[in-house]
Amino acid sequence: MPNKIDLNLYSVFSQVYHHQSITLAAEQLGVTQAAVSGSIKRLSLICGHDLFIRHGRGIIATLYAHQLMEQLQPSLEVLEGLVEDTKEFDSKRSKRQFTVLAFESITDQLLPHTLHLQTLGNPLITFKDQNTNETQINEALFSQQADLAIDITDSRDNTLIYQPLATDKIVLICRHNHPRINGNVNAEQFFSEQHIKLNLTRANTSIVDFYAENNLSTRKVVAECNSLLSLISLVAQSDCIGACSKSLAHKYQQAFNIQIIDMPVNIKPVQLSLIWHRRQRNNPAHKWLRDTISEIYQNHIGLSQ
Repeated sequence: MPNKIDLNLYSVFSQVYHHQSITLAAEQLGVTQAAVSGSIKRLSLICGHDLFIRHGRGIIATLYAHQLMEQLQPSLEVLEGLVEDTKEFDSKRSKRQFTVLAFESITDQLLPHTLHLQTLGNPLITFKDQNTNETQINEALFSQQADLAIDITDSRDNTLIYQPLATDKIVLICRHNHPRINGNVNAEQFFSEQHIKLNLTRANTSIVDFYAENNLSTRKVVAECNSLLSLISLVAQSDCIGACSKSLAHKYQQAFNIQIIDMPVNIKPVQLSLIWHRRQRNNPAHKWLRDTISEIYQNHIGLSQ
């Protein structure tokens, strides 16, 4: 690493390196593209090496840039953490807003409670549906486009902290007056019935298949949807069956008049985790956010911890 220290240049470099884009880095930093380009040129001169080269319409990091970032990353995170950790946080006086990445089903259960907390003078917590992949979640946390994620991913990025939040169960659902199902389903019938499939994936696999200990590829899928509520609605209006989180199924059982049945195939429990960038480990405001989400789950949602 070069001896001459200019933290601003290194901060700009970190953003360009992460986004692989002058434009996105400028937007994140709130400065012009010319300012970002100028900073990268200055740092390149100090280092005596090119940091990025043109590639198609964009840029890519050079080998030297990769080596530089590997050395810089721990120091940048410590410095960012020191600044944030010294700030006091009073949830009743703070104007800060938080962004949490979460599945629709999680938002459905958390939002009423966080909105109630807001009426009591606490910060606004905004939820964004993360029907996306693990890489995009990690990028959002790294670039501070989101403060926290609630997810089931089992990937382990060493820049992130994963804290177990709760476990849920996947259950089978069907309409109340289903012509062939009344309270239970065996494995043979499970595969013979028509299915509505939730089109959410982790590790390039659908959520149910991700947790299944059996091969479910032969089930008869007649429709796919991106929303658990859409899945419940479709199941309630047809003779199809579907798989759903137990907590959400119970919440909407009466409204949609559905049966909730134990799965006839082996499905591992769903492990939800709070995920955040390690720079936020000791940040008082971020700790308030994590504690608030955890307390809501413990006191109101009733999933096992």
